[in-house]
Amino acid sequence: MPRQPLSEVRTPKGLQALGVRRGKATHASAVRCAQLVDGLYQRPLGWSLEAAASQLGLSERSIERYVKACADFITDQSGRPRIEIVRQGGRRMLHLAQRAPDRESTIFQVAALRLARALLGFAGGTVLEQLLDDACERLESGARPEDRPRLETLEHKFYAIPFVEKYYRHLDDVVDGILNGLIKQRRLRIDYGGGTSRVHTFDPYTLAVYRGGLYLMGRSEHHEDVINLAVERIRSVEVTQERFEYPDRYSPRRHHRGVFGIMRGEETRVELLIMDAATAALLRARRLNLGERFQKRKDGTTLLTMRVRGIEELANWVLGYGAHVKVLRPAALRERVARDLRAASALYSEA
Repeated sequence: MPRQPLSEVRTPKGLQALGVRRGKATHASAVRCAQLVDGLYQRPLGWSLEAAASQLGLSERSIERYVKACADFITDQSGRPRIEIVRQGGRRMLHLAQRAPDRESTIFQVAALRLARALLGFAGGTVLEQLLDDACERLESGARPEDRPRLETLEHKFYAIPFVEKYYRHLDDVVDGILNGLIKQRRLRIDYGGGTSRVHTFDPYTLAVYRGGLYLMGRSEHHEDVINLAVERIRSVEVTQERFEYPDRYSPRRHHRGVFGIMRGEETRVELLIMDAATAALLRARRLNLGERFQKRKDGTTLLTMRVRGIEELANWVLGYGAHVKVLRPAALRERVARDLRAASALYSEA
């Protein structure tokens, strides 16, 4: 079949929208579209608009125009666009839309579950472990034969290093009751405490993971505000038949905004003096989400300022840095750290 001269080839409407007319600038525009598609095929989990724009040397608005242009001629069998822009985790992402189950992506889904399984390793022996293992097995059963060798090694490719984790194997019934209450929005009757216990009629809102432990966030009839219950201190859970309405305005992120750790308190301004550059670099690499600001000083120290709701856990964190961090304010935090350091020093001076 004879080839048509380039001038006679009809330009797709999408490329016409980019200013392409019968071969004029067709090459440059086609190259951009090809680079966009190639980049997406290399990123099965998606490509952020920001990263795509940076790599292709375009603005995010130009990327949006190319996606819109490609919608006219990069389509599936039903004529629907293959490239789409979706919002994911607060970012806008480019994706190759999947209109049918894609077995090629199964290995990435299994990998994500394996990572979740590693992070929740301390919940081994509970229903959480069983649910994650079951989900992995279901996904793996649909994997392509050529992916089997890679699936077999995934268990060793994701690992969470344990650090003073809590132990829940003996609390399987408690965890199962909590999950039922959370998912079915059923009110719980919880016997809670250490030496002495107290029974709570409890609306479960969130099961939170914090420093190798599980915490149940929700509302008890004994408290006006949302509280946290350490799961290992729950003696028993009864799932009642009474449903509760999940509050529209509640979110765990909003509830713990400005809190260092999990224990809330009064908001206060905190000033810490970081004594050396190495410790400053270590802290800069961590995100505290407390509006923290670092100000390097001429003497080589760094001033760290932030606003914190509650200083109880912050005091223990500062103590962990020893002579590398000094509390300037508030006075209550400064006095608490100084008192604990004096008490610790006394233990060793007795020898």
